[in-house]
Amino acid sequence: MNQPIPGPRPGPPTPSPVVERSAIDPSQIQRDVREYTAQVDEVRRAAQDRHDLGGDTEPGADLSTLDTQAELLERAHDVLTATLEQLDRV
Repeated sequence: MNQPIPGPRPGPPTPSPVVERSAIDPSQIQRDVREYTAQVDEVRRAAQDRHDLGGDTEPGADLSTLDTQAELLERAHDVLTATLEQLDRV
């Protein structure tokens, strides 16, 4: 009677953590987060300019400005969270 042999099964090798970790590009992550935070600053400056021209009563107080800033910060957060999740799997 044939008994199964203990140990790894034949097939493609599982990727090593070193390979997965090397797939994470810290420079790209920094660029992505910087891009989002730079866009937050641009939105803030645009709101300040509108205020200076007499358009808003308080700079950055309108909901669309705050909503846009929150969305951009959430995207930056998502980039960082996804990276941490990848590192946890390694």
